[in-house]
Amino acid sequence: MADRGDELVIAGMKPNSIATSTNSFLRLHRGITFILLVDSFIVLLVFSDVLSAFSGAPQSAILGFTAAILMVNFLAYRNRHPLVYWVGGAIIGLAGLLFGFLALLSLMNGGLLMTFLFVWAMFGSGRRSLSHFHPGYKNAYMGQDESIPGLELEAGEMLAACPHCMAVLAIRPDLLSANDDCPYCKLPLVSSQLADKYEEE
Repeated sequence: MADRGDELVIAGMKPNSIATSTNSFLRLHRGITFILLVDSFIVLLVFSDVLSAFSGAPQSAILGFTAAILMVNFLAYRNRHPLVYWVGGAIIGLAGLLFGFLALLSLMNGGLLMTFLFVWAMFGSGRRSLSHFHPGYKNAYMGQDESIPGLELEAGEMLAACPHCMAVLAIRPDLLSANDDCPYCKLPLVSSQLADKYEEE
């Protein structure tokens, strides 16, 4: 399995979507587009707070102009305009960094609940950013190929999703153990509880 780690589809796809959907890219694109809208709003709020620290600046005009740019970028990204591909990825990545910074500030202030929420949001944006820059997603976004290439399974292999990042992998169930990690997110493919259960049997 170690030499087959590069044979996966974009993180966030469900295993059955490969077989049941003729265009799995569209599902992923809708999800990333929604995250882009939310992250754009978060970036706008943070920019508004930063702008309020500077007195004398035409805050309303600058804030309105920024909001208009973010909205145009969102609409263009939803329509898969090639020029905003990198801008969309940059906004999602920037939001992830902002969530990480806010999580650190919240932790320093002792707000454990807010720290957990910011960390969760940071990892969510991070995973979407990884999906955004996946070569298969980029090709489909640019209109070069709207299908995710099928995996050629070897004898005894089957498709399964990583329980953490939902990347679809080609695995051998009879050889899978608690020591096997996802080549994408590096987390265990089999939980320790499940491994202990089958060891007892």
